[in-house]
Amino acid sequence: MKLFDQDSPGISGAPEAEDFFSSSLAAGDFDRDGVDDLVVGMRSEAIGSVKGAGASMVLFGNPTGGITTKGALWIDQETAGVPGTAGEGDHFGWTVGALDTDGNGRVEPLVGALGNTAGTVTVLKVRPGTLESAAALAEADLGFAAGSDGDAFGMALPH
Repeated sequence: MKLFDQDSPGISGAPEAEDFFSSSLAAGDFDRDGVDDLVVGMRSEAIGSVKGAGASMVLFGNPTGGITTKGALWIDQETAGVPGTAGEGDHFGWTVGALDTDGNGRVEPLVGALGNTAGTVTVLKVRPGTLESAAALAEADLGFAAGSDGDAFGMALPH
């Protein structure tokens, strides 16, 4: 059994009051190597001086067993390739999920940002050490009426 927190070697950031490191977790084989990986939500992580912006990390499974920090990815709305910008109270990582969103057999990590206007879900494609792509979706992107502040789109995601 392994225990990870923001003081662990290979885990980015530093523990701060109300980060809520690992308040949401989801597992799936994100890099198609046959081993489950883990996405970790930090719903209230401060990004620079932006309080409550939120962040997430992807930790990859080790073929010999367990999760490792080798190739771990820190992802927030200031990460190159991630749509948007970190905003106070966005709570990027309030919830995380795992789902094959495009039917290609590869599970993608999902990151919900409930406070980002009416809420968004960012779909990631990752492999160890590399963020391949990120697409943020709102209610209107899925054919629903555009949301309004407080809708909390992305509050529940599949694990």
